[in-house]
Amino acid sequence: MLDPDLLPLASDRARLRPMRAEDAADYAEGTADAAVRARAHLPETQYTPASVRAMIAESVEPGLARGDLAVLTIADPATDAFAGSLVLFDVTAAEAEVGFWMHPDHRGRGLARAAVELAAELAAGSGLRRLRARTVPDNTASQALLTSAGFAVEGRGAGTAPSGEEVELLTLVRELPHPMDLPVDTDRLRLRLHREQDREALLAIYSRPDVARHLLEEPWTPEDSRRRIEERLARTGLHTGEGALALVIEHEGRVLGDVALWLTDRAHLVAEIGWVLDPAAGGQGLATEAVRAVLDLALRESGLHRVAARMDARNTASARLAERVGMRREAHLREDWWSKGEWTSTLEFGMLASDR
Repeated sequence: MLDPDLLPLASDRARLRPMRAEDAADYAEGTADAAVRARAHLPETQYTPASVRAMIAESVEPGLARGDLAVLTIADPATDAFAGSLVLFDVTAAEAEVGFWMHPDHRGRGLARAAVELAAELAAGSGLRRLRARTVPDNTASQALLTSAGFAVEGRGAGTAPSGEEVELLTLVRELPHPMDLPVDTDRLRLRLHREQDREALLAIYSRPDVARHLLEEPWTPEDSRRRIEERLARTGLHTGEGALALVIEHEGRVLGDVALWLTDRAHLVAEIGWVLDPAAGGQGLATEAVRAVLDLALRESGLHRVAARMDARNTASARLAERVGMRREAHLREDWWSKGEWTSTLEFGMLASDR
């Protein structure tokens, strides 16, 4: 079931919140639009402000309280004004179907894509493992939006739309990672989300030429550290819109580096992992302990299918670490990447959930 306590959800592009009575006039106006009538397959043939208010009181609010139906407002992130509607329905313990439409005054701003990402965050946070969406085959705009949001085509066939009409439908699905229980404590380490005050410690590590040598970025400057930490602060889980997790490696209260995990294929739960450790803390197995813990988190707790690690082929220390944690060397790509004025080669390691 869906957890209404997770609402509202917001990003810099959209806000997803419970529908309110004051949304009724805009909802009714939006559903009168020809494109909405043609594509949304809404249950009612006509909506008025009064009928929408009745729908909210009689169906929307009780459904959200039960957790088996969520008819939500897609709102402008700056003004909270109604911009469209998103619905999660046919909710089970494992999955739900998502549908959406936009008011004509708010199309073309990226709100729908952002709202679908927030809906995936709501579903994942509620413990669901899968989101399904259906659209008519000629609605290429909806298909493109869903594909960009991590959905993959599962099949095509006749089906019943919310309007009750029998139509040809394309089904797309997106697998959902589980939220992770953070922080993670190992025998010697704490792996936690980044904080603003980590900036100086990480700058001291990432500004070292020997650390940056095999990375795709130059040694950090103080300005780089502000930007990079701001990026990391937003990476709080694979189930979020960012689809990424950044964790500080902390040992006895000291920041030693960080580990990053990010989705590369949302529809099939494939991710990539990367790590950096202060060379002064090397030789103690701390990086191995941290990376092993994050892989366990990803492949057991979050439910990923596969995690890859890609690195400069000259980075023998990282290659040995990948092997120590049980990742398999799968490829050596020769001079495939132009970095810092030269062609570099790449090693790729991989681990499947079944390998654990």
